[in-house]
Amino acid sequence: MNIIRTNSPTQTQKHDLYLLQDTCRNHDSISLTFPMEEDCIYYLLYGEEVLLSAISAFFTENQDYECSAFTAPVHRRKGYFVRLLKELLKETGETDLIFPVDETCPDTLAAIKAIEASFWYQEHIMELPPSQLFKTSHSKDRRYSDKLSLTIATSPEETPVQCVFLLEGSTVGSCFLDFLDHGTYFYGFEIAEPLRNQGLGTACLSLFLDTYFAHPNAKRFKKLFLQVSGLNEPALALYKKAGFQITETLSYYVY
Repeated sequence: MNIIRTNSPTQTQKHDLYLLQDTCRNHDSISLTFPMEEDCIYYLLYGEEVLLSAISAFFTENQDYECSAFTAPVHRRKGYFVRLLKELLKETGETDLIFPVDETCPDTLAAIKAIEASFWYQEHIMELPPSQLFKTSHSKDRRYSDKLSLTIATSPEETPVQCVFLLEGSTVGSCFLDFLDHGTYFYGFEIAEPLRNQGLGTACLSLFLDTYFAHPNAKRFKKLFLQVSGLNEPALALYKKAGFQITETLSYYVY
């Protein structure tokens, strides 16, 4: 067995990481991936030039390390993940390690239980289903429907696209759109703090959806999806009210 530590995987190592990742994704029916970012730490465990297990970590703005780990299905429950984790801990010290986990995978849950990581919170991926995509009108709030407008703050060439909400000409909120191959990612939706809890979020989201799906190329946008924390109950309720449905849930564990 050979353990390699690197911040810059070679092309061969990247190929091995992708192969390991895709093998695990197909076996476990999950969507998690390795982050391929420049500031990532990687520990790779090889056996006879075959990548058996790998763990990656990157330092976040929350002053912790977010980690991803994969072990080839036929080589699980042999202690490989724990060996890599011990090597990583020598470098990260007392800093918290955060593991995003798809709880539909029993092997992952067993590994998390074995290291006695603590549950923190959940993140949900929500998607507007086909039955909701091309509604011509969403619920309106009469207090705002005639006073609210939406404008694009970025140039046509820029990505992501920033949408700004105006109430009688004054900025009251914004959101961002990132057009990806598999759909449009809606994120950063925010209402100015003094104006929250007054129905303005619902009105702005309604206006956005009407504007988005009225676009001539709307049918080419594919799905519209977003990510929301399970701790943010008002946002979760708002998106459900607008027709979004949870399609995937990640649980975050702290070690």
